[in-house]
Amino acid sequence: MRPRDLSIALALVALPAFAAQDPVASSLSASKFRRTDFRHDVLLRDSDAEQPTPAATRASFSLPPGGRELEMQPTSATPYDRYFGSVRSVLAGMEPHTASMAHACHLMKVGHSFDYLSRDPYRPDPPKLTEIQHSGDCKSKALWLFDNLADGGALFVIGKAEKTLRTSHAWVYWRCDGRWWILDCTDRADPIAADTVSPDRYVPYYSFGKSGTYRHAATKLTTPPANSVAANAVATSPSSGQKRQR
Repeated sequence: MRPRDLSIALALVALPAFAAQDPVASSLSASKFRRTDFRHDVLLRDSDAEQPTPAATRASFSLPPGGRELEMQPTSATPYDRYFGSVRSVLAGMEPHTASMAHACHLMKVGHSFDYLSRDPYRPDPPKLTEIQHSGDCKSKALWLFDNLADGGALFVIGKAEKTLRTSHAWVYWRCDGRWWILDCTDRADPIAADTVSPDRYVPYYSFGKSGTYRHAATKLTTPPANSVAANAVATSPSSGQKRQR
């Protein structure tokens, strides 16, 4: 065999090994279509909330009822926008009405019964897929709940389940009878009154509702650069010790 032909043959043999060393490809293939042991698997690193906010991201639409209690500020952009096509689709198709507490509790129990399965570390599944598969991760379950609740006083939320965790979480804030409720069907089967929760738990970063998009005080009114978004599909704080048991 001529030296040139030998070089080509060796290069072809080496290609699979080089591909296997690609950390991005490895991460995506590992997280897609498989079960994961962690509850809180989405989104951004803490350091992603340390860059100055461009003036263009600020917005002037009004807050929803009770918005000041959650320290909300209208915004026209979030670090998640490029990944939240399914969230925008739900918001665009929603016809808001007033849901009852009984209906919310029923949805919580149904969503909690779904298996925990992460199909994409960045993008929530469409609610119909979550329902058909009876599975999803925190962001997919929360979006399913938000879509089925379809209440004008509800918000799809990205934040931290606990302030010290490395990874982010998704849940629903719902305004009912003048009080905010936390609907987290990933971890619980019943609503939690938001005013009974420690300030270090359920720390909101961004909220998405029919009336607009909002940032919360924990973001320090900042937004990260485009290249700073990082998925934490199978990472969690070593001290959290929170793993799926079902």
